[in-house]
Amino acid sequence: SVFQGDLSLETGQAYTVAAVGELGDMADRPFEPLVLTDDDASPGEDTARLRVVHASPDAPAVDVTVASSGDALFDGVAFGDSGYVEVPAGEYTLQVRGDTASNDGDVAASFDVDLAGGQVYTAFAAGYLSPDDDPTDTAFDLVVAQDTEGGMSDAGMASLRVAHLSPNAPNVDVYADGSAVLEDVPFGAVSDYLDLSAGTHTVEITA
Repeated sequence: SVFQGDLSLETGQAYTVAAVGELGDMADRPFEPLVLTDDDASPGEDTARLRVVHASPDAPAVDVTVASSGDALFDGVAFGDSGYVEVPAGEYTLQVRGDTASNDGDVAASFDVDLAGGQVYTAFAAGYLSPDDDPTDTAFDLVVAQDTEGGMSDAGMASLRVAHLSPNAPNVDVYADGSAVLEDVPFGAVSDYLDLSAGTHTVEITA
């Protein structure tokens, strides 16, 4: 077991449990679950909502800019932080940069994303920025998942999904109240939403 703890879920809410950080006694960013409440506010038909989650344990705070315009969508996002923006629907090349006051730091990585109108997305920045200097060669990547299905549970229920973003952790199993709900989840995977009754559940993550 690499984690065990209680998680309280509210009726009608959608949650993401992101396994972030690193395994090992010497880890600078110890393994932990990052619990995110999904924002299910629907954007307009011509816009999309995008959340970025910083889950790269060796990366500094970052800015995220649009390649075509240089506009900053996210400013100074530190490890474990997240936030939403609403943008016109369309295709974007997102640039991840080291945080600077003017959002013009060196581009560490670029990623193409296609954001459909009326949809909500989460982009997890995960892996190692400098894999040659770290315990595994899990390279920095942007894992994009659609959030819109969240928040649609029946009365008395909540929705929960799990994202494996710990770059030096093996595949994991996830248990809720002693029962396996996800098995053999690899790094970079984001599960579908699972329906659980509202209330407090014991969540355990094991290799």
